[in-house]
Amino acid sequence: HGRCFVVHKPQEFVDKILSTYFCQSKIASFQRQLSMYGFLRLTQGPDRGCYYHEMFLKHKLYLCQEITRTGVNGNIVKRRVDPKTEPDFYLMPFVQTDPNLPDYLLPFIKTET
Repeated sequence: HGRCFVVHKPQEFVDKILSTYFCQSKIASFQRQLSMYGFLRLTQGPDRGCYYHEMFLKHKLYLCQEITRTGVNGNIVKRRVDPKTEPDFYLMPFVQTDPNLPDYLLPFIKTET
């Protein structure tokens, strides 16, 4: 559906991606950063454990500029997630390829079949 993501191989992700692109070496640090940027984690359903953000959609690169980091507060209280309020992405239309996507990105995109 193109609305959330999950890291299937955490150690490989840490070794190959985090250290190269994020200057981090722990998956927990990456997850904390996701939270600071407003990403939420699904707690139930077929996408359980996936992260999502309303401005992070497959092929919609222009939306990413709307994702901003919240300030750091020493008294952060993690809010409890209510599974009843989590979105069901399978009830929404699948995210389609953007026809205005630059040609140089097309080889890196796997389209739905």
